[in-house]
Amino acid sequence: GIMSTYVVYTGTFTKQDGTTRTMRFIRSRDVPKSQFKNPASTMSRNLREGYEVVYDIERRGFRAFNWNSTIGEVTSQETNFDF
Repeated sequence: GIMSTYVVYTGTFTKQDGTTRTMRFIRSRDVPKSQFKNPASTMSRNLREGYEVVYDIERRGFRAFNWNSTIGEVTSQETNFDF
């Protein structure tokens, strides 16, 4: 892959089962189109209000981030990442 700089967000939210989850993610609109054939659109159709399809850089896959139940601030920094 090509190493590029992306804005990586770090956010913690409460999951539906009550546990918390910290995720490091790139927003799907920033994910290179060459890598993925618009994967977020199929996922986001089924999402409820306040959820966003994001690319989890640690699990290397698309996940839903729940903005409704964030704990503290969601921070962001430019980070080199290779898809």
